[in-house]
Amino acid sequence: MSLNEVISFIEKYGFKGGILIFLILLLLTLLKSKWFSDILSSIFDKFVEVFMKKKVKDVESTLKPITESDITNHDIFNYIDFWMYSKVPTFQFSTDYRTAVFRKYLTIYLKSYKKNIQIFLNEKEYQNWDDAKIWKALLNLINTIVYDYEKEMLESNLPKIVIDKMKSKNNDTITLTIDLIEGICNSRFYESEKNFLKIYSILNILLSVLENTISHSEPTCNSINGQLKGLVFRDNGKDFTEP
Repeated sequence: MSLNEVISFIEKYGFKGGILIFLILLLLTLLKSKWFSDILSSIFDKFVEVFMKKKVKDVESTLKPITESDITNHDIFNYIDFWMYSKVPTFQFSTDYRTAVFRKYLTIYLKSYKKNIQIFLNEKEYQNWDDAKIWKALLNLINTIVYDYEKEMLESNLPKIVIDKMKSKNNDTITLTIDLIEGICNSRFYESEKNFLKIYSILNILLSVLENTISHSEPTCNSINGQLKGLVFRDNGKDFTEP
């Protein structure tokens, strides 16, 4: 809004109208500021932390014994398939280029989680491990997942700035995830036949990690300013150029 428009507004609506337009302009300035964005991000991250810890407590309150079937048919696999084949292909970001890039990013990310978790579960070695061995194996699983999807992303020519931005956003969540997994592995409450309760609880936490990444993708996309300009990304035989 120009200065002349502001003056005209005040002349038409008086002093109270001037105060109103000032407050609106102030609010718009705050919404666009990095300070406000950082506050929202901190609030959201705190919400994620509370949500993930609630996942653990939900399992603690259940009276139903966990079986191998509960693990192999865990909701995490249904959610991954739903996101990969129904939700992610419909996501729309600010430009066609960013839409193509982030759809590819999220597809690779979800695929890596599904593949590596299934390999871990299908081997069934966790059923005979002690707490220390489970903890070590799960830490290795997370590292393998991250290495796997970052490697494929680079091979798919996804912009490194996107990979780095998402990695930076995910680091705190992964740190929290590792802490929660360690807590489960060291807690006698989760003792059960063939470690089923431990693994089921950890799958709940990993599901929260995926939900967090999905929800953070658009804000992270919008935070990248100017660094993608002119870049070209090719996907499914089609070129996308960032304006």
